[in-house]
Amino acid sequence: MEYSKEEIDQFVETNLPNFVLKGKGWYNLLRNMLYEICLAGWNLNDKVGGKEKFGGLRCYAYSEDEPLNTEVQKILKKYEALSVSTCEECGDKGKPRVVQGWDITLCINHYMKEISVLHIKDDLVFLNERFLFTLGEIEKVETLNSFRGMQVYLSGGEKFISLNIGNPNYYILLRSIPLHVFSKEDSDQIRLMFENLEDCEVCGHTALWKDRCLRCNEEAWQESFLEDYEDKTDYLKYCQMYLHVDKDGYEEVSHFCDRSFNKIENHRILFNNDELEEFKKEW
Repeated sequence: MEYSKEEIDQFVETNLPNFVLKGKGWYNLLRNMLYEICLAGWNLNDKVGGKEKFGGLRCYAYSEDEPLNTEVQKILKKYEALSVSTCEECGDKGKPRVVQGWDITLCINHYMKEISVLHIKDDLVFLNERFLFTLGEIEKVETLNSFRGMQVYLSGGEKFISLNIGNPNYYILLRSIPLHVFSKEDSDQIRLMFENLEDCEVCGHTALWKDRCLRCNEEAWQESFLEDYEDKTDYLKYCQMYLHVDKDGYEEVSHFCDRSFNKIENHRILFNNDELEEFKKEW
C-alpha cells in the first residue's frame, strides 16, 4: 500500500511520543526509521514504540504479515545499531558510556558534563566549577593504590575529600600539593616520580614511571613479553591500537581535557589503517 507524504509525516509524529528516551538526540533516527517502516508497507493504524535500554535503542513492532515483518525487523535492527554511535542528547557522533552506573550513549561534549574534572588556578582547586579548597588549607594527604587516589584533609576538619585518577588533571594536583603534607615515605616517592618521568612509546606522553605509564596505564617493553609478542614493535603496535579503539572512552576524555603530562614531539604511530581495521574486528 502506498501512502502520501502527509500521511507518513502524521504517522511519524504521532508515534514519536511512544518512545521512552532520555533526550532528543535520537529523534532524527526515529523519524527516518518510522519513515522506512511506512515505505515497507506498515499499517499506519498500528503503533510503533520503544525505549532506551543499556545505552541503545530498543524498538517494538510486529506484523502478522511474515514478509513484511521480516523487512520491518531488519529496519529496526539497523537503527538500533545506529543508536549506539549517536548521542542521546544532541544527535552528534557518540559512543556507549557509563554514567553513575547507568549505560548511556553520549558525545564527548555531553559526556564531559558528567565527568568531575579538576582545575588548579594559582592555589585554588576546583572540581568542574565548584570550589573545593586552597592548597594552603591542606593539613594532611593520605595516598591510595600507588598514588592513584588520595584523601585530602583540610585544616580544622576531620572529614576528607576523596580524589583519584578518574578525575582528569589528578596528577597536576598531586604535583601541586606541598610535599610536607604527605608522609615522609610518600613525599620522597612523589618527588622521585615527577623528577624521573620518562617518555611512553604507547601514548606519546612523558608519563612513564617504574615501567608503567601513569597516563595510559600500559607497561614499558620488557624482554619477558617475547612469550606473547614477536618483538618490541609488535607489542607497541598492539598497545597503540588498543588505545586507539578506546573501548571505555578513557583516552578520549584524557585527550579532551587532561593536561597532566606533556606530549612527546614526533611520537611514532606504528600501525596503519588496514591493521587497525583488522584489530577492530576482534573487539
